Amino acid sequence: MTQKLFVKTTDENGKMKMKEVIVIRSWQESNGTQIYLHADGTYGYKDASPIMGVKELDIIGDKMQRKAAIAWWDRVGQRLSQEFYQKQEEIIEARLKTEISVVEGDASNLDSAQYIRRPINDRSKNAWSDPSTWFEWFEKRPEWWGYAPLIEIGNHRYKMIDLTEEASLSNIDDQTTEVEAEKATF
Repeated sequence: MTQKLFVKTTDENGKMKMKEVIVIRSWQESNGTQIYLHADGTYGYKDASPIMGVKELDIIGDKMQRKAAIAWWDRVGQRLSQEFYQKQEEIIEARLKTEISVVEGDASNLDSAQYIRRPINDRSKNAWSDPSTWFEWFEKRPEWWGYAPLIEIGNHRYKMIDLTEEASLSNIDDQTTEVEAEKATF
């Protein structure tokens, strides 16, 4: 008896979507390993991607079913698997190239700059975050990143951390209070 499953997958653009798959048979081991025989004849995983290697068919206990699965592997499975995973690698590489631009030369130092931040309205020492790179807070590097030693943008105050000094984060509020005092005199 066939079974209809809905599984989460990622499309070519990296967005999550639901995919309908029809399964004829499935096998599972106690460690959680599973393979499925899909309606199109593919032995694969829940998301309908083909198995990676013939050894995965050892999960099939019945000798006749395993023999049929190995015949599928020899006939079309190995080629299907290689093509599928090569295409997946190309998609991932292309997505990485478009999502993360590599900055060469001196500008790469900007990517390694680290800042701490806190909400503008919260001046307590505990409000400061741990030092972070721009990757953790933004989709792409802000133009000021790595140039501005102290900046207020949106609802946060950002302070660049000098990675060459071993200054503790405990004196950050003292330093920023001096800067705030200088601002107040203008």
